[in-house]
Amino acid sequence: MNSVQRRSFLKFAAAPLAFSAGDPPQVAAQSAPAAVLLVGDGLSLSPAQYANLLTTVAAKESFRRDTYLKSGPVEELENAMAALLGKERALFLPTGTLANHLAVRVLAGDTRKALVQAESHLYRDEGDCAQLLSGLNLVPLGPGRATLTADEVAKAVDESAGPPYPAPVGAISIESPVRRRDGQVFEFEEMKKVCAYARARRIGTHLDGARMFLASPYTGISPAQYAALFDTVYVSMYKYFNAPFGAILAGPSPLIARIEILRHQFGSAIYQGWESAAVALHHLDGFSERYQSAVRNGERLFELLRGSGKFKIDRLPSGSNIAKLRLASGGALDQLRERLANVGIRIGGAKGATEANLQINETINRRTAEEIAGAFAAAVG
Repeated sequence: MNSVQRRSFLKFAAAPLAFSAGDPPQVAAQSAPAAVLLVGDGLSLSPAQYANLLTTVAAKESFRRDTYLKSGPVEELENAMAALLGKERALFLPTGTLANHLAVRVLAGDTRKALVQAESHLYRDEGDCAQLLSGLNLVPLGPGRATLTADEVAKAVDESAGPPYPAPVGAISIESPVRRRDGQVFEFEEMKKVCAYARARRIGTHLDGARMFLASPYTGISPAQYAALFDTVYVSMYKYFNAPFGAILAGPSPLIARIEILRHQFGSAIYQGWESAAVALHHLDGFSERYQSAVRNGERLFELLRGSGKFKIDRLPSGSNIAKLRLASGGALDQLRERLANVGIRIGGAKGATEANLQINETINRRTAEEIAGAFAAAVG
């Protein structure tokens, strides 16, 4: 992004939100075009927007801050997420990396071996923390794929438990949607088979559901239905609930109680987390309705872009909120990106790239699909 693009983007990104968490899922009328950010999973709130929102939530009569993550918005968020996910208890942690790590550590127990997707965040993007800090042996399966089959999981379990030196599998971790596969989801029927197999053999199961709330409108499967298959489940609080940091880990009360102790031992029982929990609660309220609207608007936008004859839109098999954009005429997207930035629409992609991801998030609700598609067409000329 050059200096002109950056100034243009910052101008629009700092504009007031088109709606609050309690507003109906519709495009709000504004005197100036509101920023539509087809990058990332959330609203990309500016520091000023965070500060204003924190002032608003802290001014509520019922507001109480937490102390060492006890009481206040942290407790409210934990209770709300436990109910949404159908779990006995939920725990706030500062990061998803810690949530995944501690869940698999406790589930694996003394066996210390866990099966993971080769493309998973736990295996590829967490600095080998589970191996280095907890002595876990992560066994990667299914390179290049979001879905593992029950058959390959069973084969890996049998090989680990076999002679001459058995080293049984204690846990299985599944990520869905998979970030490194551009938001592809783990096929639900295969997920059910894997989890049923694990349960029958008393192997713990963990779901890295950082983006699971984004998948549901595309799959028709609720977060609670996904979570019901697993012992523990993690959900990100900053990706689309727009908190500055934080994660929720949910599961059975005895297991979560053990992880609460580990949270302190790993130096993460921070003095207070209300500023994250309160923002996540604010955006959790009404999120499902707003995001359903965003998905409808996104599908309409893709339809209009294809229909213009100027663009090619490719959807990934078993995809969620990410589509691929290319020019029908071929060529780099640099000029399109710059012109869209000048009218408050942002798309991703590196300089010189001929393809870019379009990510559907709540900001697409700030304008009609027809208006956004018109801006795309005008930017091509």
